[in-house]
Amino acid sequence: MSNENSAGFYAGTSGLVLPVPNKQFYPPEFQNKSRLTYYGSLFNSVEVNSSFYKVPLASTVRNWSTQVPDGFKFTFKLWREITHNKGLIFDPENIARFIQVIDEIGDKKGCLLVQFPPSVKSSMQSQLERLLIAIAEADPLKNWKVALEFRHASCYTDELYELIDHFGFQIVLHDKPGSAPGLLESDLDFIYLRFHGPNGDYRGQYEEDALYEYAEIIQNWMEEGKTVYSYFNNTMGEAMKSLNLLKASI
Repeated sequence: MSNENSAGFYAGTSGLVLPVPNKQFYPPEFQNKSRLTYYGSLFNSVEVNSSFYKVPLASTVRNWSTQVPDGFKFTFKLWREITHNKGLIFDPENIARFIQVIDEIGDKKGCLLVQFPPSVKSSMQSQLERLLIAIAEADPLKNWKVALEFRHASCYTDELYELIDHFGFQIVLHDKPGSAPGLLESDLDFIYLRFHGPNGDYRGQYEEDALYEYAEIIQNWMEEGKTVYSYFNNTMGEAMKSLNLLKASI
């Protein structure tokens, strides 16, 4: 499936994963290009994991946007200083600054991934609401599709669903054992899928039958007019093989 024919389906890896170890194994036309440019010739989206550890420079983000084809989408993972402090204590200014930086990606905006640690539970709904308000205020034009990944099963409550839906945000559909939400129904125009490995440990290779089933579900979503973002986080395993098989099945 070429990038040009993949409108409505964006897929990539969590972090920049390539099929070869270094530039000497790149195709000749990419040996003088960046890793990102080569990656952009293979896939139409990437989940930027480095932004979880450090907010990138605005100039770096602008440069990234020039290294990939039109139609490529960048998804950014929100900085952990916002999501992973004890008690979900954060400075709203950090959210505003983060959004301002990633806005420099221009027309290649994908999603904003907000990953929570297992310590964030449904009992923290007031703190969660404060965070969602801060994100919405930092992105008043709703340039970003916001997806929330919970790592504690208690967060899947009707009250939280209503709160999240109020902001037009989405819940990440992931397969981490113990906190996977299942295939939730949603009226929103996008879906966010995250694959953490068949055992949830960022390793391994998904069975073909499992990916074929996901491909059918994704096709149904696309027929409903939804845009689907899918990222493979089994990067200590066979993320590339998994991704290519899913792409080939759509």
